[in-house]
Amino acid sequence: MQSIGRRLWQRCSCRQLSSSSSGRGRGEELSPAKAGRLGYELREKLNNTKNCNESSLSLSTLLSHAGLSSSNGNSNAPLSPPIDLATTYERPADGNYGEGGLIYSRSCNPTRKLLQDAIGQLEVSHGQIIAPTFAFSSGMAAVASLLLAQTSPVKVLVPEDIYHGVPTQLHVCLNDHGIFHESVDMTNAYDIRQTIQHHLDSQHDGTVVVWMETPSNPLCQVTDIQSICELVKDLRCQHQNANIITVVDSTWAPPVITRPLLLGADAVLHSGTKYLGGHSDVLLGTISCSPNETGKFIAERLKSVQTSIGAVASPLECWLTLRGLRSLHVRVERQCQTAMKLANYLDGHEHIVKVHYPGLASHPQHATAKRQMAMYGGMLSFEVKNESMAMAVAGAVSTIRRATSLGGTETLIEHRASIEPPERRTSPPGLLRMSAGLEDADDLIDDLKIALDIASQICDN
Repeated sequence: MQSIGRRLWQRCSCRQLSSSSSGRGRGEELSPAKAGRLGYELREKLNNTKNCNESSLSLSTLLSHAGLSSSNGNSNAPLSPPIDLATTYERPADGNYGEGGLIYSRSCNPTRKLLQDAIGQLEVSHGQIIAPTFAFSSGMAAVASLLLAQTSPVKVLVPEDIYHGVPTQLHVCLNDHGIFHESVDMTNAYDIRQTIQHHLDSQHDGTVVVWMETPSNPLCQVTDIQSICELVKDLRCQHQNANIITVVDSTWAPPVITRPLLLGADAVLHSGTKYLGGHSDVLLGTISCSPNETGKFIAERLKSVQTSIGAVASPLECWLTLRGLRSLHVRVERQCQTAMKLANYLDGHEHIVKVHYPGLASHPQHATAKRQMAMYGGMLSFEVKNESMAMAVAGAVSTIRRATSLGGTETLIEHRASIEPPERRTSPPGLLRMSAGLEDADDLIDDLKIALDIASQICDN
């Protein structure tokens, strides 16, 4: 099979390239330096020819080059982007900063822009189109900024199973500012339509935000993104003045697994702390907006909120996330493989009541996951008979680490119900959530086997 590069070479105007002047006469010896320069120039012409651009590269190749600047063939370009820590920049003597000129790092920072552009390219991969992307100081800062960017009053439809931090933020902070929420089963299109329709019939202004989280935290429910986005599009056509937007929290399914903007979503959110950073050393959140009209409107408002409120990601966090992106594909691929092995092991274990993982054929939304996700994810959860046994299992692991968060190189386990607000608890009491890391899967299975045996001895006596 011919390589992509070879096919591109054959498609592009090779005769034009070969006719380029080499700057030497007949019989003149071609020096190595001149040969290198000529090779570079001809390839640049090829790359600039129609259909010969980065859109032909695979997602894994784009990721491995995240943050790299193109060399002009003369400079010794750094293969790791420098960190720009400056907060302010000198103003030209004429007072004109110029188009795109740097003023103050809250409004623009070169390292942050590198990260935003890299993620924006990953989310769409449509030639030279880059999804408008914004990096915030945390995932929760991104959530708040996105909702504050909407026209109030705002009604947020959140999944029944969702990361508890989102409804907590809505309840504790945003409800006092005209942002309200309601829980709905995001796996049931009929319920979603009825809920939106009821709101439109009773409220004629403001914004409805359909907030999807897929897979969900912690029950790994999978929402059919394309189906919900088409439903919302249909309602927009029926209600011409209705302001309804679709948002996907795709933290558990980074771009190598799912790209919601390509499925019709208006915006996609990631806690970059998790898979994008990938090393448990970053606190960062991102939002990418669709190139469609609704997405452009959201991006314009979001940029204003980001600059005005100032919850921007620091240059160091952005640089660390860029570093994480370079290994994202290979990390996630390994984590998904390990999660599948863990799910299969737990699914047949006598002390396990239930396993939640989209890759299992028994999962209620397995067919949706198979269609929507390139891989089934590195997150899973499982239930034992009660809370005491769950805590005993978590206490008895050794290789697996007890900690919150996810997406790092180390496998984590957590009893979710005990850290969730009692009045907004979404996790069953016997549930343990796991984030698969990069360890050998057999070591993790052995660790779980011993932990389950110990927990059984404790709880059965």
